[in-house]
Amino acid sequence: MRQFVDVACLDIFMEWKAFDKIPLDGSISYAELASAIDAQESLVARIAGLLISVGKLQADPNSPLDRVQHSRISPLYRSKSMFGPLATVAVGNGMKPVSRWAEYFARYGRHEPRGQTHTPFSFAWGHPELPPWEVKALYPEYAIRFTKSMKSRQIVGGNMPVAGPSALYDMSWIGGEADKRKGPLVVDVGGGLGQLLRDVVTAVPGVSPERCVLQDRKEVIDEAMAGGDEVIQQVTVMDHDFHTEQPVKGALVYLLRRILLDYSDELATGILRQLANALPADDEKARVIIMEERLLSTPVPANRIVDIFMLNLGGKLRNEKTFGEIARTAGLKVVKFYAREGEPTCVVECAKA
Repeated sequence: MRQFVDVACLDIFMEWKAFDKIPLDGSISYAELASAIDAQESLVARIAGLLISVGKLQADPNSPLDRVQHSRISPLYRSKSMFGPLATVAVGNGMKPVSRWAEYFARYGRHEPRGQTHTPFSFAWGHPELPPWEVKALYPEYAIRFTKSMKSRQIVGGNMPVAGPSALYDMSWIGGEADKRKGPLVVDVGGGLGQLLRDVVTAVPGVSPERCVLQDRKEVIDEAMAGGDEVIQQVTVMDHDFHTEQPVKGALVYLLRRILLDYSDELATGILRQLANALPADDEKARVIIMEERLLSTPVPANRIVDIFMLNLGGKLRNEKTFGEIARTAGLKVVKFYAREGEPTCVVECAKA
């Protein structure tokens, strides 16, 4: 009960930008805060009181009944913070769908979501007939926060090395193959703003941006190009739905980072099948490389929370066994599974079966 009420109060104060109105130094009266966010003073005092009780805000020690001030952590919930959007998404992608689970499973059956639509997320937001990304597009403010949260996640987690001894999977070999073949070297499928592709180009000698392809939905590609990144300006960019036939045939490497976990086994298999069909039949070195969070064999909360979030969106985390199953069904074979003990990130190296 404490956790649900805590999150509810935190979320509504973020929604109202109440944390923005509290000065970083000093305190503010409940009357002033209520006026700043156009809310009833007694309501604001009650919500703030809960947040004070759990340590997310502090009462002014000189006027504990009338004034509130920031705690050590509450500045993180300000709208311009890189971390605040993560908390917003925790509610929108997590708590909101979970609160409707009983109704959702009663209506659609007690099984995992099977398609891109009729997910717990879409159902909870009132648009079960739409896939999650189209639902988010209907709520621009939430979509902006979601995008910021994904950028925050990268900042918090750091960039995963893609070459050298510290890399979980060393892509240096791609550069060694560059002069031996013509055509595209790396296709980043669903590559977002091109962060991974930029890392590969800058870290792997021999991989030129002109021989790389960035694919995603049109609005994402437009944003990537508008970003002005020098490397991304030189790669081939392409609107592409990875559920359909892969238009770039015969590339050396097709990358999938944080893609398959958004989809059911059936849909994930379909995505892989498109890439299996695109791999050159006469090149034993050509690869499909999957990079994403795996399901740890020993359950820990952080890892299983991500899995539940993926359930809400229609996807799931997988382990070595289940990655192998969908790869084989798609016409691929797992060459090697890369993971470090206790760490969720994994790389699955696949070749044409």
